[in-house]
Amino acid sequence: MKEKKGIFTFYILTVFFLVIVLFPFLWTFLTSLKEETEMFSQDFHFLPLVPTLESYRELFQKTDFLFNMWNSLVVSAVTVVIAGVVSFMGGYALSRYRFRLRNTLLYFFLLLYLVPNTLLLIPLYTVFNKMGILYTPLCLIVAYSTYSIPYSVWLTTGFINQVPYELEEAAALDGCNLSQRMFKIVLPLLKPAMIASCSFIFITSWNEYTYANMFTNAESRTVTVALSNFMTQYNIRWDLISAGGIIVVIPVIIMFAVVQKDLIAGMTAGGVKG
Repeated sequence: MKEKKGIFTFYILTVFFLVIVLFPFLWTFLTSLKEETEMFSQDFHFLPLVPTLESYRELFQKTDFLFNMWNSLVVSAVTVVIAGVVSFMGGYALSRYRFRLRNTLLYFFLLLYLVPNTLLLIPLYTVFNKMGILYTPLCLIVAYSTYSIPYSVWLTTGFINQVPYELEEAAALDGCNLSQRMFKIVLPLLKPAMIASCSFIFITSWNEYTYANMFTNAESRTVTVALSNFMTQYNIRWDLISAGGIIVVIPVIIMFAVVQKDLIAGMTAGGVKG
């Protein structure tokens, strides 16, 4: 009886949690299907009286939202590649080699991630301006990579610590050099962990607003800045904001659906001591 009561309580809490998490997305989706007059009507309607896709049509046909999404996708994907490779190589070095100040360096990487990114705005703006890459996707890639790498290195180091070094010793006896051991022995075993790390990098880059607002213009604008531009001093386009918010979430949902199994395995692997 107690076991059934515990299971029932668990499901009740799970459903309650899901309702809290999913309700804002449901509300945003239903709002995107409403006519503009209904949005500002004094009569409250949870469901749209006359569902319409006018908000999406205007979003795609009368704005540069798709182009902004493409900019975000390119910046996020390139950042994942750069930060992922650097994080793996840095994590491998910190995991396999013992040297002075190693632990201090690990904590320093974590400390760098805790520094508010707003403190780096002026230094990065000055550097990018002198390099001539300001208002280009490249400056965002550099900014996001430098911001994501410290925490990713710290995270990846913990994952690599779980891989037995004896596997590499056996491979070395068979004639494998360092790069072969890294990319043919260690990396395949770290697939779930690397997916978890790269997912973190992608989400951080995709959702970032401060750098994107500071370092982009109309030609390099990302989707987060595009959404904020629907709010002006004299008008707030809730129809475009809600429709754009739903579209922005879709790539993230697709990514999580594809890597869900490996992502959960990688997140749980980080909590196991070697």
